[in-house]
Parts: sequence; C-alpha cells; structure tokens
Amino acid sequence: MIISVAVVGLQNNPLYIQSFTDGDDALKLHYIVHCSLDVIDERVNNPKKTGSTLNETYLGLLYPSENYKVYGYLTNTKVKFILVTTDEDLKDADIRSQ
Repeated sequence: MIISVAVVGLQNNPLYIQSFTDGDDALKLHYIVHCSLDVIDERVNNPKKTGSTLNETYLGLLYPSENYKVYGYLTNTKVKFILVTTDEDLKDADIRSQ
C-alpha cells in the first residue's frame, strides 16, 4: 500500500508531499523522504558504484526499513519522485511498470 508520495525539486526542496496515513506519521514520513534524498544524490553522483547507467531514470529501491520501502524516480530535469510503501511483497518490476 502506498502511504506517501513526494515530489522534490532540483535543489532538494520539497515541491509536494502527501501522506495517506494518520497525522502522527506525517513527520516520520517526511524524515524518510529526506533520508532517501541522500541515497538519490549518491546514486546520481557515483553511477559506477551502484551499477546504474546515466540514462536510467528509475532508481529502484532506495531506502528499505523494517516497516517501509522507498522507491525513487529521477526526471530529465532532476526532479525526484519518491514513493513510500508498506508492501513487503511488492516487486521492483511492479513499481517500474506503474
């Protein structure tokens, strides 16, 4: 189940953050999105370490934790889409095809 969606700008400024849970989790999800930005920067700045190519816009699983999985997508204009889910059985191909 998708519990949060975020759109982050070129300078890592949040353009849109929406959580689909109770109000208590909103700050926690904001923190998770912020932590995943470090992973995105690492993958974009060091593409040879992670094995991704420069043309690859789907970043895959960014930040797994006990309760959540965070996936990322990077546009050509360096705008980042971040998706936080709770599904443990969700496959990478399912996210990529959406």
